[in-house]
Amino acid sequence: MRQLKALTARHPEPFDVGDVPLRSTCSTARTPHERICAEVTDLAGDCDLLLIHNDHRERNKIEKIRQDVTLPPHCRIVGVVPVRETEAWLLADGPLLASLPGAVPELIPPDGRGIERTADPKALLSRVLPGGDNRELADFLGERIDLDRLHTLPAYQLWCAELTAALKELRFL
Repeated sequence: MRQLKALTARHPEPFDVGDVPLRSTCSTARTPHERICAEVTDLAGDCDLLLIHNDHRERNKIEKIRQDVTLPPHCRIVGVVPVRETEAWLLADGPLLASLPGAVPELIPPDGRGIERTADPKALLSRVLPGGDNRELADFLGERIDLDRLHTLPAYQLWCAELTAALKELRFL
């Protein structure tokens, strides 16, 4: 959401993206494909942009959804696909992580390449910040992470490029 707002703020004619993203109860890892397609179809009637998260194991599911759902002309799907897991993106801001109580800074990868080569980012994040609830931690970090640090990660750059392209197709940018 922060990245989307940052993109729109740089546009000569900024526009409101709203404050509350819709969160689906579907999981591309655990929900049957037909149910995901039904929810995407339902959301597409009211939304201009649908961001669908997939970890690397579900990478091909976004393309399958695109093939199986006919979107209205005003709607686009953008995949949020990190190299392995979204937790890798949360590891991108080493100074933020290191500033948190209980952090183990020596475990934080020093650069984007190291982060994206991490075999199990979720486990590494749990070791860097032991004892935290991953969902709560993800929300906390997501609101504070330095977007410029995220832009050092190739998978994040790709996501931003796809997001920008979709916004241009929809004539928001």
